[in-house]
Amino acid sequence: MEPVAPPTMGATDLTEVAIPLMDISTTVLAFENLNYSVQQSTKCILQNISGSFQSGRLAAILGPSGAGKSSLMNVLSGFKVKGVKGQILINNESVDRQRYRQMVAYNRQDVMLLPNITVQETLLYAADLRMPSSVAKMHKVKIVNEIIALLGLEKCANNQARVLSGGEKKRLSIGQELVSNPRIMFFDEPTSGLDSESSYQIIAYLKDMARQGRCVVSVIHQPSSDLLELFDDIYVVVDGQCLYQGPLEQLTSTFAEVGMVCPQYYNRADFVIKMASKSSSDAEKIRMLIDQMKTVPIQNGYNNNTRNYQNGNQEQKLLDECDNGSQYVISQWRQFVILTRRTLLGTVRNFTLTVLRFLGHILFGLIVGTVYFNIGGDGAKVISNTAFFMLILMFIAFANSMTVVLTFPLEMAVFIREYKGNCYSISAYFFSKIVADFPLMLGGITCFQIIAYYMTGQINETERVLIFWCMCLLMGWYAQIYGMLGGSLFPIEVSPFVVPTTLIPAVLFSGFFIRYDELFDVFKPLTYISPFRFTFEGISMAAYGFDRKDLGCSEMFCYYRKAKKVLEMLDMENSNIWVDVGGMAVLIVGLHLLLYVSLRSKVR
Repeated sequence: MEPVAPPTMGATDLTEVAIPLMDISTTVLAFENLNYSVQQSTKCILQNISGSFQSGRLAAILGPSGAGKSSLMNVLSGFKVKGVKGQILINNESVDRQRYRQMVAYNRQDVMLLPNITVQETLLYAADLRMPSSVAKMHKVKIVNEIIALLGLEKCANNQARVLSGGEKKRLSIGQELVSNPRIMFFDEPTSGLDSESSYQIIAYLKDMARQGRCVVSVIHQPSSDLLELFDDIYVVVDGQCLYQGPLEQLTSTFAEVGMVCPQYYNRADFVIKMASKSSSDAEKIRMLIDQMKTVPIQNGYNNNTRNYQNGNQEQKLLDECDNGSQYVISQWRQFVILTRRTLLGTVRNFTLTVLRFLGHILFGLIVGTVYFNIGGDGAKVISNTAFFMLILMFIAFANSMTVVLTFPLEMAVFIREYKGNCYSISAYFFSKIVADFPLMLGGITCFQIIAYYMTGQINETERVLIFWCMCLLMGWYAQIYGMLGGSLFPIEVSPFVVPTTLIPAVLFSGFFIRYDELFDVFKPLTYISPFRFTFEGISMAAYGFDRKDLGCSEMFCYYRKAKKVLEMLDMENSNIWVDVGGMAVLIVGLHLLLYVSLRSKVR
């Protein structure tokens, strides 16, 4: 079927549209005796709940707050696996988790998008990640343009996601899922935070997708009468159990059978939620409905008008189509390349991470160079020069850790959503993030080091300059990964406090504020896990080690005129530069491992 661009959809009529790449085979999702409980709580959130949804019909999940609507959605979408018992079937067949995730798309309530990527770029990157490499670029562009037209995003196609309205963000998130052509789509309160006009348009889009042969299910919170009319089937949840499942037109009649009559001209959704709420006095009638729903045959759908399952050959075809022998449609190398390109684009457009970061390094380099101007070769100003070393290390550490700790938590939400959507592996994201952020860190530190180094009059020998630069770079690398780790472990409200406060103790064991031999024995092992110890020692060796000639003296007498005396003062006369490089390498590798473990724990 050749997809065509639809006309603009209004709020009062529903336009027929052709959604790309969808066949006409029926998909029926059935679930039997689902139970879900949280380990920290003894309460069973879902209690032997059963039901079914099918393609071609838009289904709504209703219920009062705390009834278990979102929990049911999380379980059916595969986002929740711990504490879940029961069975989920597709066309009366049990599907393994890998193939199931390839069939299902889940659009959560909180719309998380990369803020500096445009609408068209977001969809193109989604197409690159979710479609096989064999699909031509022009074909991907054509599909993306059709989705943009379908969802009414033409006017904002070149706008970055951060300037989109709430409705546009919702539609863009739907478009990301459409790229992979899923058979089953779940939406958790897609109208939250939207006005009535935008809400109607969003549900109308979902209706169109269901008409094209998809199984579309949405949690909806107190819909208006007009909005409710767009749904074909209703599934009501109360206390983790099914209160009603069936067509919208049979909703009130079913409740009336047990004595709960909906008043004329009353919103049916409001009536159902009121009856299902804990404040309702009709507890016995509610129990009768729950028991009645348990007798509804799941395998046959809702009524005789519902289409039955396809024959066995078509069922097997459905499973075979999703079994491509791999969890992902593209190789991990391809995932890495696409993610690196996308991260670089978003980072370059981020004013904080680029312009302010570079300007901050250059400006602070000029300030430090002016304050400590031409002290590097003066034996009378050795103490000030070592203070300069510690100051630049602290600046590099905090500047590079805090910039990523403010942005990484926001990207984590996008990472978790895309990983759960089977877009890419943790390893591909992990390495792409490291590689994409490295050039900016390298450029900022290099500019800062060149300005500060030569303005402060440090010794101009190539080997010493390279060692000095290498130590600054290792500190920046450590700080950047440390910031990412803090951003992945803690929410954005906490991480900006935790990261700097945990770096401060490492400064104490650098060898600048107290000599190594003056530390209590219990504290000496801590110097070997302090990045400031290795980098401060390395910079000091670059400035005063390797048999440096006598320093100049601006006063009558300079005790530290001989460079060896400076190293003795710092308790570094027996230090080895390779130990410092190796120590930083071990710390950086350790942080990378912790970051990888943190990412794995987040998605689980």
